[in-house]
Amino acid sequence: MIIDAHVHIGRDKDGNSQTIGRQKALMHRYGIDKSVIFPFDETGDLIEASRRILGYAGRAFVPFLRFDPNAITAEEVSALLSEGFGGVKLHPRAQNFDPLSRRYHKIYKAIEDSGKPLLMHTRKTLPFIRTAHMANPAYSDPDRIVRLAADFPNISLIIAHLAAMSRDAITEIGRRDNLYLETSILGTTMSMKMLCKSIGADKIIYGSDAPYSDQEIEILKIRKAEISASEKRRILSGNARKIIHI
Repeated sequence: MIIDAHVHIGRDKDGNSQTIGRQKALMHRYGIDKSVIFPFDETGDLIEASRRILGYAGRAFVPFLRFDPNAITAEEVSALLSEGFGGVKLHPRAQNFDPLSRRYHKIYKAIEDSGKPLLMHTRKTLPFIRTAHMANPAYSDPDRIVRLAADFPNISLIIAHLAAMSRDAITEIGRRDNLYLETSILGTTMSMKMLCKSIGADKIIYGSDAPYSDQEIEILKIRKAEISASEKRRILSGNARKIIHI
């Protein structure tokens, strides 16, 4: 079984897009049983886009709720999560919010109370490339985002994009029971081998960030890594089934 924990559906502000039909075809081609889906950084309302995606919930798709934390209340988050979403995806850079600000603590508490996981975008950005139109690069820094796990120990917090390969963030993921590492975009077969040795396969979840990366290529990073068959099964599906309650 293969579960992809990171797939976009819809149309992004940057022009990229993916339809549910194309995604189904790719899943069939690569032997992917389920995909966790959520909107791109859309020009329209993210909650409306999330509700459209919710309509695809079923055997093949697990919709996650995406929203702007600056434009929603904790009560609204709780109500939305009760509609059938399997979890939450947040993107601090795209929605321009500091994930460590206390103003969002009630929102995190609502997610924690729901028992559903939170997938967080991460990226390391050098300060000198920031422009006036960019969010603060620190907002998506995995070294900061992993700190949320201490304040909300009952949230299963999934750190996307291999935590930008940050040694400090990965070390913290290995230490805390409620932190997990998602594999998309970065890393190699050697990275998978080293991560299994350092933090354990139980802490790693397969994701592709499709269509920004190819699902087959991201699967091959795991399948061709020099790790055991049991470790591959846990990364490709077992851990996601446990954390996302599939």
